[in-house]
Amino acid sequence: MLTKSQSKEPVKVTENTEEESTSKSVFEKILSSSKKDVPEINNYYSLTLVTEKPFDELAQYVDGADLENTLKLNRINSEFLKQGDTLVLSYDIKDFLYLSPFPKELSISKEIPKLLLISQKVQAFGVYEYGDLVRWGPVSSGKELTPTESYLYFTNWKAKEAVSTFDDEWIMKWNFNLDNLKGIGMHQYEMPGYPASHSCVRMFEEDAKWLYDWADQWIVSRDEQRVLASGTPVIIFGYYDYDQTAPWKNLPVSQDATKIDLETLNNTVSFYKEKIIKEMEKRNSLLKN
Repeated sequence: MLTKSQSKEPVKVTENTEEESTSKSVFEKILSSSKKDVPEINNYYSLTLVTEKPFDELAQYVDGADLENTLKLNRINSEFLKQGDTLVLSYDIKDFLYLSPFPKELSISKEIPKLLLISQKVQAFGVYEYGDLVRWGPVSSGKELTPTESYLYFTNWKAKEAVSTFDDEWIMKWNFNLDNLKGIGMHQYEMPGYPASHSCVRMFEEDAKWLYDWADQWIVSRDEQRVLASGTPVIIFGYYDYDQTAPWKNLPVSQDATKIDLETLNNTVSFYKEKIIKEMEKRNSLLKN
């Protein structure tokens, strides 16, 4: 280990000779060139489950919070794991926020206190507060026959447990309604590893509960007949390619496979920003009175 000299003698400063300068210049060029040639280490790898007890097999590689994060990374609940499945694992699974497909900062949303973005393409949500990413997680949006519409929504009413308007056997925990007429909401429900809903946005229970507590409800009149102010803005954007391999399955090949580029996000938010700000100002004005 290198340590600073303990000598009390004054350090002599000498001018570099032409030969030393030349050597230093050549060394810096070589160092710079070598850095460019070093391949980036991929943070992801694949694991194929080969036993009849796939969950127990996976637990041999990751456990505790790492196991839950690995399931989230694959957009799948443990009960849907089956023999022969190939999952994606990460060396940095402990730092789940680091694995986000969303950028850590989104300057275009700096004026917006709360913004929820949901990408159908990579089946993930990103939570921003004044432009800073504070949370992300997986989703399961509408299946091919009943796709979720990409649009600007606002969180309306919420219920810790709600019954689906499509099937009274579907019990939705931590439900936050997004479209009162169509019955679309975001809530906890089965996560099979692909888009499977009836147009709602499914989530892991931990994420659904967190958003249930984080987002704001709409403000309605006393007779509940008029909406006076909207809740938290939710932008659902992009489209899932049902005919292709799920993007996250390609992470071991390219760790940018699920990355959402900044231009796409800027264009998406910019398209709805004026309306979001208008609704935000209306809500703030109402709360002040």
